[in-house]
Amino acid sequence: DLADYTGLSISTVSRILSGESNADSKNVATTIDAALKLNYPLNVNFLNSKYNFKSDYHVALVTTFYSSEFYSSFFSGIKNASKQLEFSISLHDFDPSTEDIVEYFKKLISLQIDAAILFLPTINDDEYQKLLKNLPDSFILISVLPTLHPVLDTITFDSYGGGYLVAQHFYNQGFKEVGIINGPFERNEALLRRNGFNDFIAQKHDMNLVWSYNGAFNFEDGEPAFDSYKDERRKPRAIFATNDAMAIGFLRMAVKAGLNVPKDVAIAGYDDLPVCDFVYPSITSVKTDYFALGTKTFKILKEKMSSVDHHSGIQSIIPVSLSMRDSTQQ
Repeated sequence: DLADYTGLSISTVSRILSGESNADSKNVATTIDAALKLNYPLNVNFLNSKYNFKSDYHVALVTTFYSSEFYSSFFSGIKNASKQLEFSISLHDFDPSTEDIVEYFKKLISLQIDAAILFLPTINDDEYQKLLKNLPDSFILISVLPTLHPVLDTITFDSYGGGYLVAQHFYNQGFKEVGIINGPFERNEALLRRNGFNDFIAQKHDMNLVWSYNGAFNFEDGEPAFDSYKDERRKPRAIFATNDAMAIGFLRMAVKAGLNVPKDVAIAGYDDLPVCDFVYPSITSVKTDYFALGTKTFKILKEKMSSVDHHSGIQSIIPVSLSMRDSTQQ
């Protein structure tokens, strides 16, 4: 099939794909391109060691993109990490409501992309399995979203530990009556952040979760969350918003209502986006180091490109820390 597709002889194609050919570079490139398009299983890293047809590897960072500071910080960290390990990276927007996931990734392969890093919160396990079944083994997929049952190899932040750190910080600050603004529960990271926060509280007989609000990780969630808080008789002394956007939205409403943060209510977020330093008061937040995430991801990608067993479903956890600022410091 490859010989028919390329117009080369079967013996020439066979020698090229086994790494034993002295064919000119144009025929090598034509054969490898055809093999990728026809889903022929290749070890691109091995063939590159024989023919040196690639100076670096091109990786797609695939997400459903929204215009926000989170996505800017996320892509910047991944991009800076790629420069260390002979990878070039490009950002690709996937719309699950209009695009077939398998056809989308086949188009990426036809663009000479070697691997993909996935940040797709709405994709389920069945769709990951569908990708593995229909794409060539030579095309490496890695996810950077937390999951309870990983299908792909996954590198992600310690979301559970982040929630735990915030509760521990509140306790150390003397905030014993606390609340939480949750993210959407169909997102694993929202569940893990909540669980870490709640589990620390459950270990302390003198600490109580007295209020919660379910948001969607949006800045606009701050207004209804504050309205809910304002109507409570037993108000929390400190609140963990499970991402920075909701923390900033809540802070805005609290300051607008004349509350003193942190004297009346303390607030902490998650992601430690640059804006946390520039709002007033500055916001305590769980620091997620996207450069560290990218560095680990590209190291594993490099290993996978020279390995036969590409998809083992192993999850690697990147530690998080807490950046303490004025919004929780008494």
